[in-house]
Amino acid sequence: MIRRLFICFCFLSLITCDDGDIITVDLEFDQVLDLCTNNTESFLIYDLREDPNESLSLIIPRANNQDFPYTEPTPVDMPTELTINGSSIRFIYRTYNRAVEDGELCDPIPPANLNIVEDYEADSGTVYVTVTIEDDDGDGIPSDLENRGEMDENGDYPNAQDWDNDGIPDYQDEDDDNDNVPTSLEIDTDDLDGDGDPTTNPLNTDGDEDPDYLDEDDDNDGVDTRLEDDSGEKNPRASINEVVDTEGMDVYRYLYSEADDSFADLGVTDDNEYTRSVTVNFMVTGINLQILSSEQIDLGTLIYSFDVEQE
Repeated sequence: MIRRLFICFCFLSLITCDDGDIITVDLEFDQVLDLCTNNTESFLIYDLREDPNESLSLIIPRANNQDFPYTEPTPVDMPTELTINGSSIRFIYRTYNRAVEDGELCDPIPPANLNIVEDYEADSGTVYVTVTIEDDDGDGIPSDLENRGEMDENGDYPNAQDWDNDGIPDYQDEDDDNDNVPTSLEIDTDDLDGDGDPTTNPLNTDGDEDPDYLDEDDDNDGVDTRLEDDSGEKNPRASINEVVDTEGMDVYRYLYSEADDSFADLGVTDDNEYTRSVTVNFMVTGINLQILSSEQIDLGTLIYSFDVEQE
């Protein structure tokens, strides 16, 4: 009986002792990532969790004058691969004595009352980075629906449609028809047909075969939209261009066929400006941290936006 008790006690000791190798951590982070940009040499991408107080962090290199980690999409099924090396590319799991507040990991000098309890860093592994940009020019029409075509081996779209032949493909053009009215103001933003596709029921003032965002003369009065502008600012939607229609409603001249006055041709807007939203997913594999219970970690998704200006 004594021998049996002794054997049982030893077995219990083996499964409850924490020698740093037996205990593993189940990752239940929200996978909504944050970004630190205050270090000029690297980007810190991280996720936080409370109860327990933990963080997962990925550090990747940053080039000179690089504002964001990624600005262009990766080819389909061809993610960018990063090799964890413990120096320029690092993957770290940490626990803390309290919950980490937003932005505290970005602080050059961490708060005095925030202490690292456990610190584990991988010295090998691979990070697969998938970058998705649904609407390159932020005009409300997904890039795939602007006849972008197939991506080549260099990540470019050589066969992308350029409706107005201005040298800027439609999926990167703020004003697809060069009428000085942004595309975003000429589509089905209200989704009246409920299909989620702004190209199936776009505005078409004159009812011809071309929707307004691809029509140089939106009301088919014989005067191009950009010439129905008396503002001197290349803006057909300026208040000075409002007229009263037969029903007593204020409408823009370029959308009312009865108003066919033509003004000085000031050309098209000089700059192509828009906001691009980027979605980046990070998948981490082959890391050698025994404390983590998963060989493959979906670190999560990082979303950010930035302004683009093309002259």
